[in-house]
Amino acid sequence: MIEAVLSVKLPNIWIATVIDKFSVEIRVMDLIPYGDNGAQHLIEMKLGNENLDTIIDYLEGLDGVNEVSFETIDDRKVMGIVKTKMCFGCRSLMESDVFKITSKTMPDGRIEWLLIANDRSGLQKLIKSLEENEAQPKLIKLTSIKEDELLTERQEKIVKTAYDRGYYDFPKRIGVKELAEMFEVSTATLSEILRRGQKKIIETYFEKS
Repeated sequence: MIEAVLSVKLPNIWIATVIDKFSVEIRVMDLIPYGDNGAQHLIEMKLGNENLDTIIDYLEGLDGVNEVSFETIDDRKVMGIVKTKMCFGCRSLMESDVFKITSKTMPDGRIEWLLIANDRSGLQKLIKSLEENEAQPKLIKLTSIKEDELLTERQEKIVKTAYDRGYYDFPKRIGVKELAEMFEVSTATLSEILRRGQKKIIETYFEKS
């Protein structure tokens, strides 16, 4: 099993235009299919000085966007769903045998995916599909997953609590900040524990199959 960081520049994607126009940070937390060629993006967005309503109006005015909805997490952070009519790069990912663990936007408008694949062939298939869809994939990092990456009892409890409280629901019923406060750890530490938990679950799934 391998872990990879893949950089992509999805053509005509709304994320790139929003980052270019507004001083925001966008993290894609999940993707699911929408319509024939579109996708629903579950995102977390950190706002700069802009008003959220201004960003929503801008998104709703884009040709490729069908629907937008946001919920405020705190003063400068929101979570929401953006439904798009077309996102071939996103569909390439969703239809592959590769799991996306995290996704983050870069200042140049590209998106970096942290991926887990059973072997190189699955990753190569995804890269080929992204190339065909003009997503300009670049492999940033490729490593083997260590067999001894086991969760401690406390880490298992955190992952289980996240599951029970709806962190993995769509849309999420609880966020990283709330979970971090429950266990009195930083949001960065909590995010890393959840990431390792997801990795181990996926690893176990592949081993059993």
